[in-house]
Amino acid sequence: MDEILDWVVKHSWTLVIIAGVIAQVIKAIRGQKDEEPTAPADSADKPFADPELSERTRRIREDIQRKIEERRRAMGQGGYEQHSAPPPVPDAAENPYGNPPPLVREVVVERAPEPTRAATPRLEQQRHAEILEQQAALVEKMRELELMKAAAVRRTEFEQQTADTQTADKVAARGALLDDLRHTGALRRAFVLREVLGPPVALR
Repeated sequence: MDEILDWVVKHSWTLVIIAGVIAQVIKAIRGQKDEEPTAPADSADKPFADPELSERTRRIREDIQRKIEERRRAMGQGGYEQHSAPPPVPDAAENPYGNPPPLVREVVVERAPEPTRAATPRLEQQRHAEILEQQAALVEKMRELELMKAAAVRRTEFEQQTADTQTADKVAARGALLDDLRHTGALRRAFVLREVLGPPVALR
């Protein structure tokens, strides 16, 4: 309440001016109402008036009446200009397109994370190690084959040498025996050895 009184005191001159304008407008409206019934009588009392003057008078009256109507409208609106009202919102029943369009959700496709570059050297090292292991296994197998081959060669040579030695011994023994049999003393010694070393006579 105190705020309203303070506002009235501060704007007292404005209120006085507004009241004076309103009083003048009301006075003009009342004067117009008093003059309107007499206008037909005046025109009827003066049938021989100037037609051009009558036309001017009629236009002036129309202008005054139009201004009075505008003032009435201004007074009805509190002395402020009429603002254009916002357009009415159409109801759902008046919507020519029917129901509102469905909401379209944006589909976000997430990409799979790319493998980091740190994993690539690790794979290369692992592959290199596997290759080295395979090469080492092949070298070991080749070495074993070489050893086996060398052992087989040495065995073959040993067997051949042994066979050659036995053959040479047999040939030498046979040659020596034949040489002994060519001599008479050696032949007698052979018979004696046979009798001594051979089986008994009863078992022959």
